[in-house]
Amino acid sequence: MPSRTFQQVLSLIDPPAEHRFLTANGIRTSYLEAGEGPPLVLLHGAGGGAANWYKVIGPLSKHFRVIAFDKPGYGESDKPWADYSKAFYVDWLHAAVEALEVSHFHLLGNSQGGAIAIAYAMQHPEWLHKLVLVSPGGMSDDWDRSIIPQMILYRLFPSPIWDRLMGSKVFKDSTVAHPAWHRYTTEVIRKRGGRYPFFLGRGKAVQTFTDDELRSVRAPTLVIWGEEEAFFPIAHGERAAALIPNAKLLLLPGAGHFPWMEEPEPFV
Repeated sequence: MPSRTFQQVLSLIDPPAEHRFLTANGIRTSYLEAGEGPPLVLLHGAGGGAANWYKVIGPLSKHFRVIAFDKPGYGESDKPWADYSKAFYVDWLHAAVEALEVSHFHLLGNSQGGAIAIAYAMQHPEWLHKLVLVSPGGMSDDWDRSIIPQMILYRLFPSPIWDRLMGSKVFKDSTVAHPAWHRYTTEVIRKRGGRYPFFLGRGKAVQTFTDDELRSVRAPTLVIWGEEEAFFPIAHGERAAALIPNAKLLLLPGAGHFPWMEEPEPFV
C-alpha cells in the first residue's frame, strides 16, 4: 500500500491525478494519469518516481492525457532482479503503452528517462509523435564523475543528510521541492529492491549513444537544458540538438537538472 509520504506528494498535484497499476512484461507497474487529449508519457530519471513530476502533471493535463510511469525499480512499481539496461526498459515501456492501448504518443524523459526515451524512439519510431528530452543521459562520457561516490553512499545509507547533499547537485536551490518529495525519494531507495537499478544497472541505461544512433531518431525533438545544470554540461545538449534530425535546444535560466521543479511555468 502506498505510504503516507507518497500520498502527500500526490495531494500536491493540481488538478489531481489518478494512481493506477498495470502489468507490463510481468512487472506490476505504477503510474499516474490525468487529463484528456493527445497522450503524453513521462519518464523520470534514476531516482524517486512518477511523483518527480508533481509540479507539472496538473498543468500539462489541461492539454494532454498525461501518463507518468514509475519505471521498474522506482516509485511504487515492482523492483525485480534485472539488468536495468536500455533494452530492459524499452521492452517494459512498449509493453506498458500496449497495455494502455496507447499509440502515436508524445514521450518526455529526464536524465536516465531521457536516455530510455531516445532508445525507444530508435526502436519504435512509428509509435512516437514528438520527443522531449530534459537533460538526458547518454550524450557523452565527459561529465563530472566525482559525484559517483556520493551516489553510492546515498544508495547504501539513504538519509535526509545524503538527500540534501545530492539535492545540491540536482537543483540550483533544492528548497523549491516540497519536503514530502525529498522524503519520498529517500523512502523509495529504502524499499525492498530500491537499490537494484543502481547496483545491478551499473549505468547501462545511460551508456553513451553513438553519432549514428542519435542521427537515427526520426521524431521531432525538443531538448531542454537548465543553464545551472550540475550533472551534465550544456555541451551534451548541444550534441543532442546537432545530431538528432529536426531537433532544437531550449535553455532555461535559473534551473538545474530538474528544470520543471525550479521553473515550472516556462517549462510547461
